[in-house]
This record gives sequence, structure tokens and C-alpha cells, in this order.
Amino acid sequence: VNRGGTIITENYGEVVALGVDPIEKKPLYHFRPGSNTLSVALFGCNLFCSFCQNYIISQHEYYHHRASQIITPKQLVSKAKALRSSISFTYSEPIVWQDYLLDVATLAKEAGLPTILVTSGTFSEASLKRIMPYIDAFSIDLKGDEAFYKKYCKASAKAVIKSVEAIAKTGKTLEVTTLLIEGEHTLGDVHALGSLLSDVGVRVWHLSRYHPAYKLSLPATSEAFLKAALEVAHHYEILHIYGGNSRQDQDTYCPVCNALVIARSSGSVHSYLHEGRCSCSQPIYGSFV
Repeated sequence: VNRGGTIITENYGEVVALGVDPIEKKPLYHFRPGSNTLSVALFGCNLFCSFCQNYIISQHEYYHHRASQIITPKQLVSKAKALRSSISFTYSEPIVWQDYLLDVATLAKEAGLPTILVTSGTFSEASLKRIMPYIDAFSIDLKGDEAFYKKYCKASAKAVIKSVEAIAKTGKTLEVTTLLIEGEHTLGDVHALGSLLSDVGVRVWHLSRYHPAYKLSLPATSEAFLKAALEVAHHYEILHIYGGNSRQDQDTYCPVCNALVIARSSGSVHSYLHEGRCSCSQPIYGSFV
């Protein structure tokens, strides 16, 4: 809300979700693989996706039914320090609780803790500029084309695409996720999105299987459709492509010699990188400190 000329979060500090996750769940495969992250959310979102996976903590009709606990930025950072973990702003849409996000992230930077933003990417230019110095890695959803956003999210893809392009030009780790809804997304859509992401410099793309949630009850996306979509995606100059919510290969390979550099398919994470490089000396995209 605008209160006295200042934009504030009405539910400042009211944490509705808090937990320790493997960083791969964000999904982030190229930022500190195998580590844990302290995930936090306040209530809210600026989109209205009919297939929202976290609608109970994001969609307006559930606001007055939320269960929360007050956690100050200092308390949250102290908890992350004790856990020796990064902090992820996630689950709901952190863009709508930026004041809390920035207060936590500022303290996290002072404490030397990595920060992660899992977001729809619907930044204004001002908000992205404001947040950028305090975030080390971005996981952004690109849900589809403009028609898809209007039909299913009551929103626009334009701000998301601009944000992805801007972040891709920085030294920040960026991974993009597209939740594929079979019957709504076509292989032609995958071609178009792959071309777009390749053109703006995206290096990691997760194509994930949809499962029915919230107001959308279409059948779950099949493994066969996801496999076909992954084959299409590999036509583009995106170095690392993964299938999410699936049985597809989750390992990371060197884009030059195809050697296995990060193993995940066994359920645990093991890196064969040396100072972020493959044994053939090729640097692998991401942050592996």
C-alpha cells in the first residue's frame, strides 16, 4: 500500500513459509550445487496464475486465512548464519514484499551470506535496479508467450522478458524455468521460447512437467511430451537444459567435451569440477564456490 507517499508491505515480517531446502529445488543447478538454502516467504503475488502451485500463500482469497509468524530480518539472518546457508526469497512472489526482502538481503550481504531470488520476473525497471545489488542468483519463471500470460496469469510477458535480458547481461547466476502444460504449450511454443532465451543470453533452462493445481485441472504433462520438448530445446544455444518434475536426466555435462561435471541423478549431488572448470579446462556457467 501507499502510506504517506511510501510504499510499504502491510504484512511486513509475517512469514507464512520457512524451511531448509536443497538448492536444487529452487530450481538452481548452477549455483552452489549440493548446498542447502533457508527459504522464506511472506504472503502475496502480483499474478493470478490459474495453475499456481503455492496458491494458499499467494492468492488474494486466502489472505485472511493465512497462518504466519513474525520473524524480523535480523532473526532470519541469524538463523541462516547458524545453518551456514544461503537465503532464498521464494514460494510466493518476493517482488510484492520488497521492503522485507531488501532489509533481509542487506543484512545477509553484511554477514557474507549468499542470496537467491525465485520470482516471476515481473520487475519494473526501478525495482530490478533496486534489488540487483543484493541478489547473487535468480531463478525466474518464463511461463509462455504473451497470449499465454493473458489467458492464464492475467498478466504480460513483456516485463519478464526485459528482466531476463537485463539479468543475463550481469555476472549474476540466472536460471529460467518454464512449466509446460501439454495441450496448451506446443512444441512450436518451445521453439519460440528457446529462440528468445538463446538470443538474450540465457545459459540454463528448466522445462518442467505441469501437475494439476489450484483452478486448473488439465491432465498432467506426460514424460513423452517433456522429452520431445527437451529435444526441441537442444536446437538452441542454451548450454544447459533440464527436465523438471520428471524422470529425465538431471546431471550437468560439459558443453565442449560432454564429460559429466555434476551428478544428481543418484539422488545426491557430486561435483567433478575444479575451480568451476571441467577436466578439459572449459569453464562451466554458474557459481560453484
